[in-house]
Amino acid sequence: MNALVLAAGLGTRLLPLTDRKSKVALSLAGIPVIVRVVRMLRRHGVDRIVVNLHHAPATVQAALAEAGEEVAYSPEPEILGTGGALRGAREHLAGSSFLLVNGDCYHEDPDLEGAVEFHRRKGAMATMLLLDMPGGEAYRPVELDNQSRILRVAGKPQSSSMKEAASLHFPGIHIFEPEVLDLVRPGFSDVNGTLYPRLIESGLPVFGYHTDYRWFDLGTPARFLEAACVLLQESGSKYGKGVLAGPGCEIAPDAVLRGPVELGRDCRVGAGCRLNKVVAGNGVRFGGGNTVANSLIGDGVSLGKGIDIENGFVCSVGDQMREEPL
Repeated sequence: MNALVLAAGLGTRLLPLTDRKSKVALSLAGIPVIVRVVRMLRRHGVDRIVVNLHHAPATVQAALAEAGEEVAYSPEPEILGTGGALRGAREHLAGSSFLLVNGDCYHEDPDLEGAVEFHRRKGAMATMLLLDMPGGEAYRPVELDNQSRILRVAGKPQSSSMKEAASLHFPGIHIFEPEVLDLVRPGFSDVNGTLYPRLIESGLPVFGYHTDYRWFDLGTPARFLEAACVLLQESGSKYGKGVLAGPGCEIAPDAVLRGPVELGRDCRVGAGCRLNKVVAGNGVRFGGGNTVANSLIGDGVSLGKGIDIENGFVCSVGDQMREEPL
């Protein structure tokens, strides 16, 4: 099976962390997000993967090349939405069923085999993998009838008068038949907001596969940090459980790193520093005596001696350091 992984987005909610780096190229507990997605697909037997590109494309390509992952690329000079991404990659996808996967989320081993079997048994044109709605969240729901047929996606089409049997969450994986490619119109379009309502109104077989797997939304600094910390707690290094330090890091002997902590390449942690629940990018400098907790630190940030950060999102913008609350 083939797959298109969406990686062209601007990552605006993570700015300025994503000013010069794609969101999918960010390290998530030691492994770039895009690499995690591609490896998940490989584990489930996806043999041909195409990745669409727009913002900071070289950072996506570098992350995959460094990980030894060979994929095809579909460059997008202009962002044309998820529907436009499908049209742009059609030469890679035509001829057989394929997956469309959001590349900016964490997907931990979804039941792709079961979903594909369900899709084929139903004779579906399109199938969404769906999860129970996360508690306390306000995601727009996907509504199904009692035969698992999709009635509405985020309230569309409004013309549907049928009542739902389930209201579920879409975490970012579709299965499509290649005929769908002929139904995507030129120009900007959105798969969920434009294509699905048209398929539903046309009476085409569109289904939802209700499943369960661990998934993280990485769209905001707070969500990204929380996901990274969960995954870091499952790892460790010579610095302790839940602590990862990249190549070239220098850490003072009396510094205290209490996991979860991730340090990118070439970080410096000075004497007397205390870090807990911290994710720091490449080349970050902790000058000494810093106490930093529950914070996301971007590439190249330099904290002077004695500067403390708690519940912060800190990035370098030009020659200035910018700090915002998480």
